[in-house]
Amino acid sequence: MTPLLFLASIFSLIFLVREKTGWFSIFYLTFLPFIVFSGISPIHLTASLILGYLLFCLFSKPSFYYFSLFVIILITSIAIVQPRNGLDLGMLNAVNAQRGEHPGYESLLLPKLLHNKSDLFHSYINNFDKLLSPVAIFASGFWHNISTYYPLGYLFPWDLYFIYRFFKSKTISWSRKSNLYFLPSLFMVLMLSGFVYIDQAEIYAFAVVYFLAILAFLGYSQSSVKTKYLFLFINSIYLVYHLVVTSYFPI
Repeated sequence: MTPLLFLASIFSLIFLVREKTGWFSIFYLTFLPFIVFSGISPIHLTASLILGYLLFCLFSKPSFYYFSLFVIILITSIAIVQPRNGLDLGMLNAVNAQRGEHPGYESLLLPKLLHNKSDLFHSYINNFDKLLSPVAIFASGFWHNISTYYPLGYLFPWDLYFIYRFFKSKTISWSRKSNLYFLPSLFMVLMLSGFVYIDQAEIYAFAVVYFLAILAFLGYSQSSVKTKYLFLFINSIYLVYHLVVTSYFPI
């Protein structure tokens, strides 16, 4: 856990310096549940945090420079991770065994879609349900390998309100460059999050989560000082509680 917290603190400091945010960002972007409890390796978490921060840069200040950096990091992560298709061998064998059973399989589009594409959508829906659905992000996503009933998401439950607060403030205006650079970058990460094996998909899903965490913090930073201290206390108690009571992460 220590290397992950160290990485998260480095990125929160970078965010503080580059975006000129207050010291609250250090806590908020360091001790988020998905970082504290992430089981992925430090190098994979680094890729997630870089991609997530570049997504924010492309969202707030879209440019070809940031887009180029994003593509380079994404390609590098793919080369390191070497992701494999999210379908398990049993499902692939079942699909292959059924090929040709529909009349006109070789010439008709619908049978081909049924036996070659629907299985990919199954993988996509499964990954999104466990990693990027609202319930997973804000309620119980972290525990997808253990139990869906543990109330701990990748972000704090109340971060949904702060994300709403950020968009309500309209601090960032949408532009044509956003369509040109941000949307394709987000699309690429979401595709990888859905179509690769779920343990590898976490790397790209976490990038989206970190992007949302930054938006949540910006919404949080617009609150009054009393509100900031209140949620600083709530977030701390929330994390300590899960660390203490959960046998999976004993203190």
